[in-house]
Amino acid sequence: MGKINETVRTANSALRTLLFAVLVAGAGFAGWQGYSLYNEPQKKLAEKEQELETARKNLANRQQQVEKLTTDLQAKAEQLERTETSLRLLKQRHRIARIRVLDQQPIPESEPPRVLTTVEFFEVNGEGVPIDEQRRKFEIEGDRIYVECLVAKFEDEYIEAADLDRATAICLFQRIFGEYQQPQEGFPLDQVGSSPTSYARGGKMSDFEQHIWDDFWEFAGDPEKAAEIGIRAAHADAPSTKVKKGVTYQLEMRSTGEFTLMPLAERANR
Repeated sequence: MGKINETVRTANSALRTLLFAVLVAGAGFAGWQGYSLYNEPQKKLAEKEQELETARKNLANRQQQVEKLTTDLQAKAEQLERTETSLRLLKQRHRIARIRVLDQQPIPESEPPRVLTTVEFFEVNGEGVPIDEQRRKFEIEGDRIYVECLVAKFEDEYIEAADLDRATAICLFQRIFGEYQQPQEGFPLDQVGSSPTSYARGGKMSDFEQHIWDDFWEFAGDPEKAAEIGIRAAHADAPSTKVKKGVTYQLEMRSTGEFTLMPLAERANR
């Protein structure tokens, strides 16, 4: 009987141990399940937040790239605009005059042999219409004619910005003479202090222009003084060409201060 009770007690103990183990295992499993149920969403949330942060960084990088491209595009657009402005300015004509050769006759007993050239000098607008009905006539010794000009050229920044006083170079047609004449023997055209008729603004000469002509040779000889009022260069120029009877020649100045003197086309001479 004692053995049977011992056996029963042993079996009960084993059963209790087994049940306890089952309960512990069940509790562990339940805890693991609970932990998993709690932690999984947190893990997924962290992963989503990481993905979102990565997306934010990618978006920020793309925004920086877009901003850089926009800045580059604006810079290129500004550069293109400046280039187009420069090209347009190079093509603009401001002060335009014509020299019509009316006659050429040999000068008797001249040595070396030369001719007396009679010319007509007048200014025209951009469409070629004379500005002043009065056409001045001159008799020039030789068949090569010079037109001496005083010109003040301004820095490009003022021209590109269409500055009120410095949007174009300004000039005076000082005198006209031939190859066998000294410049001081030439015939006067504009007088210093006069109001050239074909300036883009027209009308009375401004105080700014008057100041330039009054002190022209000081500006020409003092680059620092010239730079103070935006003058890039101030000097005399004397474009010239060899002329023929019956041909009309056009002298023009562009806004940047360059001169051209060339014969007009046949139809333009009529």
